[in-house]
Amino acid sequence: MNDESETAPHTPVSPDSADTLRVMTFNVRYDTDEDGDLAWPYRKERVASVIRFHRPDVVGLQEPLEHQLAFLREQLPAYDWVGVGRVDGEDEGEHGPVGFRRDRFTLRDHDTFWLSETPNVRGSKHPEATYPRMATWAELHDEQTNRTFVACNTHFEHASATAREESAGILRRRLSAVAGDLPAVVTGDLNCTDTSRPYEILTTADGDGRRLFDAQFCAEYGHHGPTITFNRFDGATEKIDYVFVTDGFGVFQHAVVDDHWDGAPPSDHAPVVADVRFDE
Repeated sequence: MNDESETAPHTPVSPDSADTLRVMTFNVRYDTDEDGDLAWPYRKERVASVIRFHRPDVVGLQEPLEHQLAFLREQLPAYDWVGVGRVDGEDEGEHGPVGFRRDRFTLRDHDTFWLSETPNVRGSKHPEATYPRMATWAELHDEQTNRTFVACNTHFEHASATAREESAGILRRRLSAVAGDLPAVVTGDLNCTDTSRPYEILTTADGDGRRLFDAQFCAEYGHHGPTITFNRFDGATEKIDYVFVTDGFGVFQHAVVDDHWDGAPPSDHAPVVADVRFDE
């Protein structure tokens, strides 16, 4: 677990600040018949309800297939989405979209890069990865504060530790190239804990590229709820889902959303939420 003395020197934030942004990461689980009574058709309304109720200003999703994302677009008309399928850079395979409230943000730019030796090649993958892995980013202008930032969303390889480590380095360096000096939020399922090497690569002070800070450990008012995010539908396992910030953002509070319907969660991952604010 991180030493809280290593957290960013962020400005304290206020819960009622008009310029507070709520950021969510949510692995919604891809649609597969193998899930039986917990397959997408039986829980899709719950997934939409979680997002609607908790009202994130920016949300990064992991694993939705094109038809799942189409359903969420329909159910959540307040949001615009950017992102592509990981297999072909269009519609095929799992997506990793960034969603944002259209009444608050103007999209300045967006793109996707792959966590591979050739990040600009659509569908490319690390030699040890099981599937192509990618990160989608959006440069957003906040009309409420007149500030601009980058939101980046990712999903690391599940099987290969080497691929995860190299993905962390790619993400950190590419984020620097994309965001420049702009503040950034990074959401994602890293498929590793906060004691792992990929997490260390992302958060260490002396690495290449922009340093990331885990919102859980730099929240002014601490963490709310359980700390476990991956539940496999049948019980707690570990924390592998994150909201990170760079310098330029303060964090008010952080939570793991433990919503259930008659004992059943909406996905095999719990959403993570952080309320953040631009530093003065």
